[in-house]
Amino acid sequence: MMIKNIIFDVGNVLIGWSPEVSMDILGFTPEEKKAVMKAIFSDWSVWNEEDRGVKSHDELVEFLVSQAPEIGDLIKRFYDGAVLSASPRDYTRGWLKDLSTAGYGVYVLSNFGERAQKRAVELGAINFLDLLDGYIFSYMIHEIKPDRAIFDALAEKYGLNLGECVFIDDREDNVEAAKSYGMQGIVFTGYEDACEKLRALGVNF
Repeated sequence: MMIKNIIFDVGNVLIGWSPEVSMDILGFTPEEKKAVMKAIFSDWSVWNEEDRGVKSHDELVEFLVSQAPEIGDLIKRFYDGAVLSASPRDYTRGWLKDLSTAGYGVYVLSNFGERAQKRAVELGAINFLDLLDGYIFSYMIHEIKPDRAIFDALAEKYGLNLGECVFIDDREDNVEAAKSYGMQGIVFTGYEDACEKLRALGVNF
């Protein structure tokens, strides 16, 4: 089936972001970084709940602090500045324009909490929404990748046939899920590599 649409993840595909770099910006010591990473990211389920948009930022921070009260102040500081490392990629706007000019639909499907997404826009990292044919951030519909519901929501909202779409994400589990739903998929490891893989799928731009 002919490819008509390219669907992008955002974090570490169209923008750069790293929790460790955010902690560096906030002035955390190596020991503090290690403690906060363990408290927050040893179990991604809490972070995913913010992406899903079913609990408020304050509720999630309160829960995490209750689990590690000895570093409660550090957890609060990190959550307040978690998006500080978000940065635009120099290829993003040109890439989206090139695909659009070539006649492809360009969309975003990304796990993102509301507070973080709006902050990334304010910081100028997400600077490409005007170039998209459509987008869904997970908090908008309370579903997250790799669950099928979020892919189906994008398809229904914009009238897409998933069989005519390529999905690009830096996480292999999300890409494998997309493939199981009938899409083509590319694990993002870099701009040039992704362009080569798109062209190998017959996407000409």
